[in-house]
Amino acid sequence: MARMRISPETRQQLNQHDRRWPLKLGLRALAIPLAFIAMILFAVATSVSKLNYGGNDWTDGLPLAPVLLALFYDPLVLFLTLIHRHGRPIHPGWDVGVDLFIWGLAVPSIIFSVGDGWFWYWQPVLVEFDGLVPCDVYNYWSQDCSPLIYTLGRIEIAANVFLALILIIHKTLFVYACIATHKLRKAKKLSTVERRNIELQYNRSPEEHRESQPPAYTPSAAASTRSPVSAVNEQDNPFKDEEATADSNPYHDDHGSAVKYA
Repeated sequence: MARMRISPETRQQLNQHDRRWPLKLGLRALAIPLAFIAMILFAVATSVSKLNYGGNDWTDGLPLAPVLLALFYDPLVLFLTLIHRHGRPIHPGWDVGVDLFIWGLAVPSIIFSVGDGWFWYWQPVLVEFDGLVPCDVYNYWSQDCSPLIYTLGRIEIAANVFLALILIIHKTLFVYACIATHKLRKAKKLSTVERRNIELQYNRSPEEHRESQPPAYTPSAAASTRSPVSAVNEQDNPFKDEEATADSNPYHDDHGSAVKYA
């Protein structure tokens, strides 16, 4: 399976905003093929049931709403996050609303689809003594007399399994979106409180307070390479004259003793 290449800048933006981005984007990428398969299965079950048994089987058509919404929203999030916004995620409030709508619709869809599924009509075959299977009232819903409802029942079971996986994925994403929204609101509230404290304390906006601060001291390169200055100035050296006299004295040797002549 080919992996999508993510640029280092995009990866840095993703890590800066959310450490769980591989899990979240991975779940959305997984939900796309699941939603596509579920859409095909529910569409086939609805059309075949309507064609052969008439009526409008809304119990199989209802699950198409969360499936189509997931099939539209999940690729959109991947495109906006990775390509259009280069790693800057969308506001988590969108995920809260859409993911809530998807799994909120998926719950009644599964309930109605399973509750009115064709697999509830399955029944064992009653064989006569001569081995024949009469398609009478006792065997009307058996597999030998009505094989189509068994095919429809299997399709409905598979479709509801995929829809249940979509429900679990978007319920998980909904929880993560709620956590991200709470953190975002908490950070904004803290920023507002800090701004208000600065305005009350200094009677100015945080921007004006930041501009009025003295620049931080940074030692220059010239100062760091300059030779150290002696602690005692040459003119203030009290031993300067004595050192000059000692250097000019011919009777002063290296050992500090006078030279004696016989």
